[in-house]
Amino acid sequence: MHEDPARDEKQSTSIKRVPAVKRAAAILWELADRPTPMNLSQISRTVGIIPSTCLHILRELVSARLISYDVTSKTYQLGSGIADLAKSATQLNDFAELAKPRLQAIANRFIMTATATSKIDDQHLALVAFANPPNTISLKVTLGGRVPLMSGASGRCFAAFGNMTEKQIRQNFAKVKWVRPIDFDTWMEQVEQTRIDGYSEDREGFVDGVSAIALPVYMPDGSVSHTIGVFAITAQLEAIDREELVLALRQSADGINRRLSK
Repeated sequence: MHEDPARDEKQSTSIKRVPAVKRAAAILWELADRPTPMNLSQISRTVGIIPSTCLHILRELVSARLISYDVTSKTYQLGSGIADLAKSATQLNDFAELAKPRLQAIANRFIMTATATSKIDDQHLALVAFANPPNTISLKVTLGGRVPLMSGASGRCFAAFGNMTEKQIRQNFAKVKWVRPIDFDTWMEQVEQTRIDGYSEDREGFVDGVSAIALPVYMPDGSVSHTIGVFAITAQLEAIDREELVLALRQSADGINRRLSK
């Protein structure tokens, strides 16, 4: 692969232009290493940030719940948001690892790319795992790439089973760049059909020439933060037994759900 020194230098320079992030990370790690809360003076001195700048960063971290502030002692410690982030990261990792062997079985059986997708925040979803069939040309997918939450087949699942208001769904729908534009009312009819069928389909609406099927994976509390499905050339998807594929995906989703519940 051709290397571009100028580009690499530019990227390195751009990283150095975000000192606030580096300082915030330093504060978080310092608080994590300390057995007791720290006051502003201690934090400022330890991480090497002038007090006024340190205070601004601390206030932002408190606002994000990444650290907490005790008014009485005027000290800081890690906040509840850290635990929430850790829990989300663990769930994503657990889901991806549980999905991988099941995806490979689906890919091998139906000779198409199998996918696992997660809701990573209130506005985005991302592919967290996939499997390609062996010894065949497969569609290219991007692991970890973020797209708007209502995108593709998985987006319809999140709209149908994600406990979102119509306003939230409409706002997220407006952010999707469809290859084949679709109006909101028609799309919502498809979301309703997803609720009835228990799975969703996107026919060349999000990727030209490609169709996808997705099923929700339920968490122990009954919420839906993940989907599994397949991604294939439309003609290939039309040539298989749809009921057989959906059943196999549903069995895989149920298997993941049982493991996540332990």
